[in-house]
Amino acid sequence: MAVFIVLMAIDIAVASVYAKKSYPSVDVTAFWLKMLASAVFVISGSIAYAQSDKEIYGKLVLSALVFGLVGDALLSLDPYVKNSDPEKEKKNLIVVTVLGAAAFLVGHILYIVAFIKEVKIRGVFRLPVFLGVWALGMCIAVGAVFILKLKPGKIGPPILVYTAGLCAMSALSISLALFGVKDNIPLQIMLFIAPVMFMTSDATLGLKFCDDKRFGTAKMRYLTLLTYYPAQMLFSISILMIK
Repeated sequence: MAVFIVLMAIDIAVASVYAKKSYPSVDVTAFWLKMLASAVFVISGSIAYAQSDKEIYGKLVLSALVFGLVGDALLSLDPYVKNSDPEKEKKNLIVVTVLGAAAFLVGHILYIVAFIKEVKIRGVFRLPVFLGVWALGMCIAVGAVFILKLKPGKIGPPILVYTAGLCAMSALSISLALFGVKDNIPLQIMLFIAPVMFMTSDATLGLKFCDDKRFGTAKMRYLTLLTYYPAQMLFSISILMIK
């Protein structure tokens, strides 16, 4: 477990440096700092998978981590899509942003499949709990749009689909934590905290996409990154801890 604690510390440290270096815009150095931070949670997942006896769960979660790395890369390609034509640059950024969100969505689907398999194997799926957590997450997301007077515009529908997938993943992870691994308190805590941190991170990122002037601040960037990377690390460690 010591190696995972070290990797967690490294990941948080690199993410913090990236957060500072990438504000207000991402340059080439910042891009590669982010790739290093993302590579750490993939390395953590790979080490955990090599030591785990839960092959299917491990493969699914490790694959989700890899898609997370791909999403991270696509969402930070700013220095590589620059163009002398502002319109072309804007279109390029939209394309890589959509592809990045799609990569994350695939990652969430892989997490969903992993958690579904585990709750079914253990016979602990609780539909009311799943629907309750999912609905709560969706209500918070939709409510925030009205309370904060956000105007998502064209990105509204894709964000809604992504949010639905994120809430489903979170609901299943929390269900598994509550009912499936009662004999493993550390894992329970991980599977509960990780999706909450993930939702917090994506919520702050969504706010930035909807209203960069109000929410594209340095503090929000730190909040986005310092909830996202620990969440991915916790999911990677779960590969080793789940029995």
